[in-house]
Amino acid sequence: MNQFIQLDINILNNNDLNSDEKITLSLILDRMKSSIKRRSFYDDRRGDYYVVYPIQELMDILGVGKNTVIKVLKKLEYLGLIIKQRAFNQATRIFISSAMMAKNIVDEEIKKASVNIKPSKSQKINFNQKTNHKKHNNTVNTASVAESESVVDKVKQWSQATQQKLGLTFSSIQAIQKFCKNNVEKCKHVVRLILNARNAVAKQNQIAKSNLTQFESNLNIKHGLAKQLEHIFSYALNLPKSNYAGYVTNALKTYFTQAFGLETTQTVKPKIHQVKFNNGQKHIHEELPEWAKDDYVYVPDKHVDLKKQAKLKAMLADL
Repeated sequence: MNQFIQLDINILNNNDLNSDEKITLSLILDRMKSSIKRRSFYDDRRGDYYVVYPIQELMDILGVGKNTVIKVLKKLEYLGLIIKQRAFNQATRIFISSAMMAKNIVDEEIKKASVNIKPSKSQKINFNQKTNHKKHNNTVNTASVAESESVVDKVKQWSQATQQKLGLTFSSIQAIQKFCKNNVEKCKHVVRLILNARNAVAKQNQIAKSNLTQFESNLNIKHGLAKQLEHIFSYALNLPKSNYAGYVTNALKTYFTQAFGLETTQTVKPKIHQVKFNNGQKHIHEELPEWAKDDYVYVPDKHVDLKKQAKLKAMLADL
């Protein structure tokens, strides 16, 4: 029997989502229709319904790898469309965010269920999702769910604010979060290093505050920074914690210099011709001037002042 899901026109026309993200969001909304009819998918603490969508199941439906599915869910969470709650020894729960509920995308049946009172214990119905709440591969163990949610909220707030204020791409912010292991203070420090490197290059070349140096207007640095950060961080991870800042700053200065289309000053090294003798030792071969060579023939200068020449000869004769 064929199964169909509803793909809302607003999701279809959302330019912030790619095709995998649009399908995943539609799958979550479709599965939520069955969750709201079963008490076992009601979270007493949040006072809201949730769905369970294991990574492997989404991999099979979308026909993509594990990393792609993880990125899709992170993107939906980053955009504030869903909320993921990781719990100890249980599958990750996916909630529809309040911002998402306010949109015309969500089915009216789901909206009504989200504001209704807690469901009765006897409420049951057949549905299209598994009731097995055992731990899946995508579950992260945490000592405290509340503490985990707090950390996620802080990182999410920082990433959204950074994107809005500076114009950094989602990929660049993800690279920073990965390097900093979701430590918000360290993330802020890395962003300061990026801005300091950019401003130093801009000031040195007298292009500060120009459109060329802004992430919003210069697509070259906006889209190229993420890849460069991943490359820089791969080396910085092997450095002592106290030394990574200097390396990151210098590497970013080189990147911004090239990204701004500025010519870098190259150090010209003198060419030295080396010859080997029978003893294997290297010696520098120096060219003799013309007058020191054996076959040199002196040719008098025809433009010599004869009066001065005669006066000089007279002076030499007196000596």
